[in-house]
Amino acid sequence: MTPPVKARSGHIILDGKKSYKDLLRIYPEIHHRVVDANRPFMKETDPLLPEVLLEENLRDIRRDRKPAGYNRQDAAGLRLIFPIPADSHHAEFYFVKPSRCQEIVQITERVSQLLKRRGLKHTVEYDRLPLAPPRPIPGGGPPITPTPPSPSPFGPPVL
Repeated sequence: MTPPVKARSGHIILDGKKSYKDLLRIYPEIHHRVVDANRPFMKETDPLLPEVLLEENLRDIRRDRKPAGYNRQDAAGLRLIFPIPADSHHAEFYFVKPSRCQEIVQITERVSQLLKRRGLKHTVEYDRLPLAPPRPIPGGGPPITPTPPSPSPFGPPVL
């Protein structure tokens, strides 16, 4: 399948009974690619943060637990997300940015090639994130929905 030119998210789903533990040898390279892509957005106050996150994620992967990924609050930054699995049979992760871009397709395809070289069978999909429903008002009210303007008691506006 030919990848799209631009995408908002690039998903990699490991095939069969592969688990997070199967990513142990390849994860440091994936992590460093994400960190390098985010270097223009990094704050100078946290120079050790990427290495701390790498160690935390590797600790989770060694225990075959879902890692945290790289989910920094940079406005235009690339994120690496390990979603909560819908089923326990497939490990999955995805790259996401706030808007559709070529960078998502490029990093997803590069990581896919790394996984293929290591013999990890997987599937690549793009733009699988559902759009979220409207959020409720803080304090528990129903979601805000736009209402049409009420008719004026003075008749239609004169233009």
